Amino acid sequence: MNVSKGVTWAAPGLSALVAGCLVAAAGAGAGGGIYFTSRGAEGVVPASVERAATATDQTFDHFKVRKTKVSAEQSDHDQTREISGTAGDRKEDVTVTLRAEGHGSTRVQVVARKSAVTWDKSFARAVLEQIVKLAR
Repeated sequence: MNVSKGVTWAAPGLSALVAGCLVAAAGAGAGGGIYFTSRGAEGVVPASVERAATATDQTFDHFKVRKTKVSAEQSDHDQTREISGTAGDRKEDVTVTLRAEGHGSTRVQVVARKSAVTWDKSFARAVLEQIVKLAR
């Protein structure tokens, strides 16, 4: 059996796999990726933290989420805001974390909690999609 033929065939396949992963990572870093996390949804918005915070306020109004808490932290190299509220009709707690990432981009994480141990990922994704739409 000729082992070199198997290695010759595997090398292009591995190259294509690595290239595909790099393209996916580049797309996510460029603000194109919205994905589920263990408790919600996350993505990168091509906007400042301030603009993303304004979009979050508008999104809370859109989904009738009553704001209950706002916090902000800023250091020399990092800026973070957390905005929380309660979606009355849904009886869910929604928390949006905004973290500056690079120049003019913000990482947005949305968690919609139904109870101490259950999360509503689809609602979190809907909130995130609205924030992304309004922040652009």
